[in-house]
Amino acid sequence: MVACSGERDTTSLSNLTQDVSCDTGPTVKGVDVSYYQGTIDWTAAHADGVEFAFIRVSDGTTYHDPNFATYWAGSRAAGVLHGAYQFFRPAEDPIAQADLLLSTMGPLQPDDLPPVIDVEATGSLSPSAVAAAVQAWVDHVAQAIGRPPIIYTGFYFWRDSVGAPDLTTSPLWHAQYTSASCPTIAPPWPDWTFWQYTSTGTVAGITAGGIDVDRFNGTLDDLKTFIGPSAPCGTVAATGGMIDDSDPCFTAGGPQQYMRTVASAGEGGELRWTHTTADATEANFGQWNLAFDQAGRYHLDVYTAAPYAQSKQAVYVVDAGGVSTNVTIDQSAVDGWQSLGDFDFAAGGDQSIHLADNTGEPNSANVQLVFDAVQITPATNTGSDGSGSDMGSGSDMGSGSDVTQPDPTHHSGCSTGGSGGALVLLALLGLRRRRG
Repeated sequence: MVACSGERDTTSLSNLTQDVSCDTGPTVKGVDVSYYQGTIDWTAAHADGVEFAFIRVSDGTTYHDPNFATYWAGSRAAGVLHGAYQFFRPAEDPIAQADLLLSTMGPLQPDDLPPVIDVEATGSLSPSAVAAAVQAWVDHVAQAIGRPPIIYTGFYFWRDSVGAPDLTTSPLWHAQYTSASCPTIAPPWPDWTFWQYTSTGTVAGITAGGIDVDRFNGTLDDLKTFIGPSAPCGTVAATGGMIDDSDPCFTAGGPQQYMRTVASAGEGGELRWTHTTADATEANFGQWNLAFDQAGRYHLDVYTAAPYAQSKQAVYVVDAGGVSTNVTIDQSAVDGWQSLGDFDFAAGGDQSIHLADNTGEPNSANVQLVFDAVQITPATNTGSDGSGSDMGSGSDMGSGSDVTQPDPTHHSGCSTGGSGGALVLLALLGLRRRRG
């Protein structure tokens, strides 16, 4: 991060000063949004320089933002780093508010910023009572996610209405609309991490009125470092592996009321499904997160179980070695394993297979999209180039005769399975801390 160089007199909060001529260094642009912004074209916003976004979950516990799920999925699909924020109501139960935020955003993913408590209301409480409520929220969320959440506030509000408690273990998102090159931040933080510097900005892809525009105090690489590397949920050995929908390396995203789990079906005795949509952006999705012990060319198969697999245009986005490839298959074609093709994977993580509900099939058709096991094996030939052009029917993979069949008793990954060493399931490493 690039720290401001202005000196600060902290002997009295009333005479805190800062040299506003300091240089904040590179600017990384972000926005914060709620349903007031209406429909957002996240791809256009990203092209306009938006690298991160804070998205409102709720106003206290009484108002759930209706656009959160759409914004959350759309920003992720466009490559915009994102975080959830909650307008905090100190007079309401702080733990209930925290739990609402945690359950809505789900477990932190590699492109997720820490969540935010928006502190700008008192609820007619005294500063000490507001501070106690904020502290309770921060402690509860920090325990759930394994790191401090972010605090959004302004200089005068934090000083006068919260009493300037020392919560500097939480990064500061500072609100101040000024043309100064460096803001006057709330005591006793030594520096700001994010700065909301205008509420009347303009951003491509967001047309509903003035936009809150933000800066990150550092470079884009600094921002990615701030998010931090996520410990891999598991690694794929050179001999291959499998990730089922019940494994830690699988994430079911979007509104969970629309993601169904079916026991005693599919590979490993469980699968998940949701309905497809013709919407422009995804709402529900499944993602199989991949980390490899060794770089190499690997073959991917997905399990599509009848009668739940009905989508005829399921688009699997394979992110391998920094290259993203779309492979479209007819899930209904095979009751069993279907091939996605061969792909060149790099050693390490940050690779994935992503499947979303916005296949283009109409909502009214109630078409079911299945998320189940993915099987990874070393590629034995070069006939499939990962384009998916010669795949999709799965006719040569339905019986599973040319791959080692998974152990039928397998219910969760990260345990040894297969026969003759032909299939080694994922070994569980350190999971990111998840909410309780």
